[in-house]
Amino acid sequence: MQRYTEILAKETQGIFMRVVLTLTTLLYFLLWLGCGDEKSKNNPRSGNPAEQVKLVKVSSVKAGPLQSSVEYVGALSANLKVKVATEIGGSIEQLFFERGARVKEDQLLAEVGTSSILIEVEQAEAALGVTRSRLKKTERGSRPEEIRIAKARVEEAQAGLREAERNFERIDGLYGDKAVSDSDYDAAKRAVDIARANLESARQQLELAKQGPRIEEREEARAALKQAQAALSMAKDRLKKSRLHAPSEGIIAFRQVEEGEVVAPGTVITQVVDNRKMKIKLSLAERDLPLLDRDERFPFTIDAYPGAEFTCRLNFLSPTADPATRSFPVELLVDATDPRMADGMTVRVEFPMASQKKSIKIPSAWLSEEDGQIGLFVVADEKALFKKVTLGSYYEGRVEILSGISDDELVITNPAGLKAGEAVTY
Repeated sequence: MQRYTEILAKETQGIFMRVVLTLTTLLYFLLWLGCGDEKSKNNPRSGNPAEQVKLVKVSSVKAGPLQSSVEYVGALSANLKVKVATEIGGSIEQLFFERGARVKEDQLLAEVGTSSILIEVEQAEAALGVTRSRLKKTERGSRPEEIRIAKARVEEAQAGLREAERNFERIDGLYGDKAVSDSDYDAAKRAVDIARANLESARQQLELAKQGPRIEEREEARAALKQAQAALSMAKDRLKKSRLHAPSEGIIAFRQVEEGEVVAPGTVITQVVDNRKMKIKLSLAERDLPLLDRDERFPFTIDAYPGAEFTCRLNFLSPTADPATRSFPVELLVDATDPRMADGMTVRVEFPMASQKKSIKIPSAWLSEEDGQIGLFVVADEKALFKKVTLGSYYEGRVEILSGISDDELVITNPAGLKAGEAVTY
């Protein structure tokens, strides 16, 4: 019984201690809340988010010399790049080039349907020979032998007429004496008429033989000759087009067909790249057009070969701006082509600037807009002060400040979401 009483007393004492500890903790918590409310009353910023101090980044600005040059990124381009395409359709009979091979100007590259076109040329040449002979015959007239034959036929017709007339005279005398019948008389008379007609026909043939072919026949023969000549020219033109030649000296960029393929007119089979001379293509902003000088050499580098420097000069400036970018296409000619240069390489060209005056230059990301005005936020009396500025030129993400801020002012470099008059710290 005594043991039970001791255990009960210990358990009661433990419960009492836990209750005391809990009440003590609750009291401290209530006291802490009271102190917090008092601090909130004494510090109005802590209860109003709009009055909180904003942490910003700042940078002191100072005027310095303007950029001595402007860099533009462009691309190397071969002086001449010509795609070789078929002008006629047909089978690729032979190819005389491989990718990467260097070819000479007018070198034969391929034959497309050449064998069948050669037959067309031979047929056209034969037809031309026939029409030329026919025209020569019509223009030369009848041969002497033909005229002699025509004369002989006239003489023969004359003899036949004389014989028919003598026979008719004899029959006519007998007919008066009633010694021949009417039918014999009529037959003798018809024989005379036929003999006269034969003589007239022979005389006309002789006259035609002397005159030669008619004008119409000669004109027809001349027209046939022109037609045959045109057919031969067309066949030869097709033959020429069936043989594809290199338009210039250069390197074969690719080969898109194989022997035996049937291609349509206009099929590109390869491209010849003449890289003996290289040029640079880029677009220049309107504000930088005064930097161009035809007599000046501009240095440039190639991204693939850092450290190596080259020079170029102005070759062409487009008279019109690109409507999309409002920049002007420029073409620069490389002074000395390097074997390492390849079409499409990225280059960086430096254009020297004439002006050396000083100005403040900042990253364009520092700029802000307030009420339609462009300006900068600066720190003044621990607050953000918006100052309107006048902008100058842009160069590679940086902008020139002509007026609005002074040297050593602290410009806020992360102005996003900032408002004028807002308390700031840095």
